[in-house]
Amino acid sequence: MKNTIPTIKIFSVLSYVVILLFSSCSDENSIIGLNILPESDRFGFLADTITVDCYTLRDTKITTDRRTLSPLGSFFDPEFGFTKASFACHIRLSSANVDFSNVQKINSLELRLRYKANYGDTLTPQIVKVYRLKKKIYADSTYYDNFSFAPNEIEFLSQAQLVIDPADTLVKIQMPQSLIDEFINPSNKPNFVDNDKFIDFFNGLYVTTENVTQGGAAYIFDLLHNNSNMILTYNDSLKFIFLINNKCAIINMFEHDYSSASERVKTAIQDSTQLHEFCFVQSFAGLKVKLNFPEVSQKFENGIFAINRAQLVINVEVESVSPKFTAPPKLTLVKIKSDGTYDFVTDYKINNAYFGGDLNKTNYQYIFNIPFHIQELVNGTEDYGLYLFATDNRTYPYRCVIYGTGNNEKSMKLRLLYSAF
Repeated sequence: MKNTIPTIKIFSVLSYVVILLFSSCSDENSIIGLNILPESDRFGFLADTITVDCYTLRDTKITTDRRTLSPLGSFFDPEFGFTKASFACHIRLSSANVDFSNVQKINSLELRLRYKANYGDTLTPQIVKVYRLKKKIYADSTYYDNFSFAPNEIEFLSQAQLVIDPADTLVKIQMPQSLIDEFINPSNKPNFVDNDKFIDFFNGLYVTTENVTQGGAAYIFDLLHNNSNMILTYNDSLKFIFLINNKCAIINMFEHDYSSASERVKTAIQDSTQLHEFCFVQSFAGLKVKLNFPEVSQKFENGIFAINRAQLVINVEVESVSPKFTAPPKLTLVKIKSDGTYDFVTDYKINNAYFGGDLNKTNYQYIFNIPFHIQELVNGTEDYGLYLFATDNRTYPYRCVIYGTGNNEKSMKLRLLYSAF
């Protein structure tokens, strides 16, 4: 059995101190150029680059409730196929004991959504469709990416072309007269006493779009912004505001159809146990990448080693990036646990500022600094792998094609600087 003598435990602690010292340094201390130093100046450091096994998997079982932003729309991506985003939410009373008995004239009931960003081809027209929920949703419940509504759980209210008003960045959708009549009907006054009774009466809204047949985009909305609400205007100048706030249930919902994806994407996800030249990262419960380091256990099987630096280098296929389909500004790397759940990598916990993961747009490369994680593997910790996915993957539809396992000079690599004792 490897590393079982008590002195190894002492050495492990010392090696962590060495790693921490090196992780605090700038990139000027990188392993590049180490091979041109005189042997006497190397301080016993050794450098090596090893390959990484990486696989593309469906990114399932992610929670999609209580997000700060909500996407809406559908689009075709020439690489990743069809994607669609919708959302469901409560609306709440802005005051208790609401009384509409003084309503003499109805001007409008308007749903307003504060626009923040977009992703894709915004020239493609899209139709927003708003439904009333006939099924209850709960602010204190957890919802996952496979959540959806059956046809009998929603009731159509209204639709409109998705138009972003450049003056106030609001999408405005008129609600039907039938809903207005229901709200102001005196018999429904008991439902407007407080929010518990109102939400029991009006379960919420489901907002989606018609599927586009080509092009398309996802639009990102800030439902928690003060301007995202539903406003009843009556008697010409009076208003009652129905709120969308952090007390509401808000659920982001996603759909993917890979039948129109590229052949290499379809091949990669048909068998997630196979290594391929390219791997694929896609937000909205799309695709993630699993990484393993089998060479680490082989290389460091015999002896005592301190990992001074370990950089995971990930290269993006530049040709797959376009102004409409940008790569994630940042990737997230997490450690897979024995039960299949995941946790932050030790290096992130110790120094998340140095951990890395930001996109370098000069060379379209991501770098993670993971010396502590690799030291744990060297010391005998079981390698259940790492997951790689886009940061903000439940709110922004980023995607990228990255070089995977292979002989290509851009294939994913782990660059090591270590000491042998």
